[in-house]
Amino acid sequence: MPDIAMLSDTPVNWRGDLLRFRRYVDPLVSVITNPRTETPFTIGIYGAWGSGKSTLLEMVDERLLDRHGDAFIRVRFNPWVHRREPEMLLPLLNALHDELNQDPRRRFADTVKRLSAIMLNLAADEMLKRLSLGTMSVEKIVKVAHQYAEIRGQVDSQTGRLRGLLQREADLLAAQGKKLVFFVDDLDRCEPDQIIDVLESIKLFLDLKHVFVLIALAKDVVDRGVSVKYQPFGFPAAEHALIGDDYLDKMIQLPLHLYPLGPTEVGAFIRASQPGELARRHAATLEKSVAPNPRKIKRVLNLLRVTEAIIAGTPGLADLRTDLVVRLVVLRVQAPELFADVVRQPELLVALELVYQERLVADVLQGFQTRFKARAEQVQKLTRVYHGKHDFLMPLFANSGFEASAEELPAYLTMIGG
Repeated sequence: MPDIAMLSDTPVNWRGDLLRFRRYVDPLVSVITNPRTETPFTIGIYGAWGSGKSTLLEMVDERLLDRHGDAFIRVRFNPWVHRREPEMLLPLLNALHDELNQDPRRRFADTVKRLSAIMLNLAADEMLKRLSLGTMSVEKIVKVAHQYAEIRGQVDSQTGRLRGLLQREADLLAAQGKKLVFFVDDLDRCEPDQIIDVLESIKLFLDLKHVFVLIALAKDVVDRGVSVKYQPFGFPAAEHALIGDDYLDKMIQLPLHLYPLGPTEVGAFIRASQPGELARRHAATLEKSVAPNPRKIKRVLNLLRVTEAIIAGTPGLADLRTDLVVRLVVLRVQAPELFADVVRQPELLVALELVYQERLVADVLQGFQTRFKARAEQVQKLTRVYHGKHDFLMPLFANSGFEASAEELPAYLTMIGG
C-alpha cells in the first residue's frame, strides 16, 4: 500500500501556518484588545475564494482564547450552515445564546434567559407565518389568528426594541469585564440576497458598544448581492461595484485585504507541506503555474500524490514524462472547462503550446492547416477561446513538451481523469 497523506481544506492553526498568516493576526488582536479602540468596531477580511480567510479568523480566535480568554466572549457564526432559514437574525442570536450558555460557571445565566425569551417569540412568529390553514376548522382558524395577532404584537415590539435590548446585555457583560467578538465566516457561499440579509442584520443589531465583528468576505460576491438587492431601483450594472463599496464603507471600519501570494510563498508552501516526489521534482513549474490560492495549491498537491501512486502501480506508465503529468494536473484543477475540451480534442494542448511559445499565431488559420490538417478549423476555434483566458497558461506552456509527446497524450489524459 502506498503511503499517501492528503492536505485538508479546513482552516489551519499556528502549527500549520505555512503561508505566514500570523503576520495579520497580531495587528488584528492588538486592535481588538486595545482599550482605546472605540466600539462598535467591524473588521472586514477581504480575499478571493480559497485565499485563507477562514484560516485567519481561526487564528485570531485562537490567539484571543490563548492570551485574552477572560476578556472576550467569542461567537462563531456560519451563515451558510443556516442558508435554508427564511432570515438570518434568529440563527445569529442563537449563536450568541449557545456561546453564553456554555459558560461552565453560569455567569451569564440571566442574559441567556432573556435571549431565550426574545428568540422564542421570533421563532413563534416564523412558524406562524409558515403555518398552513388549509385543513383547519373555522373555529381553529379564528383561534390561531387571534394567537398570531397577540404574538405578532409582541414580536413587533421586541424586534423594534431588539437593538436596545442587545445593547443593554452587552453593557451588562462589559460590566463583568467581557466584550463580544463575532466571527462571521463563509458568507460568500450564501445566495446574494442572504449575504445582504446577514450584513444588514449585523449592521442593525450588532453595531453596539463593547462589540467587535470580524467578517470574512469576497468583495465581488458582495457586489453581486448588492446588485440583486437593489435591482428594482434600476442602477446601471457598471455602478454595482461602486454601490457595493459604499454599502460596505458604511459598516466596516477596518477593511483588510489579504496580500496576494507570490511564487516564493507558493514554493515555500509546497516544500513545507511534505509533497510527493512529483511535486518536489517539479516545484519550479508549480511555483510559476499554480494559482496563488491555498485551496487550489492543496488540491493540486493532493491530486499529484494520488496520480503518482497510480503511475507507480500501473504497468506501462513508467516512461511517462512527469513534467507533462504535473502540468496536466494543474490544468485539471485550475481550468476544468479547458481540460474537458482537451480530453475531446488532445491537439488543443499542442496548439496552445505552439501559440504560447510563439511558434503559431492564434488568428492565422494557415499555420493550423499546416499542423493539424482536417482538424485545423476546430483546433483553431478552441485555441482562440482559451488563449489568454487564464494567466497561469503562459508559464504552464512556456517550456512544455506536449508536441513531442502528441501521440501519447490520450494515455496521459485518461490517467488523470479524462
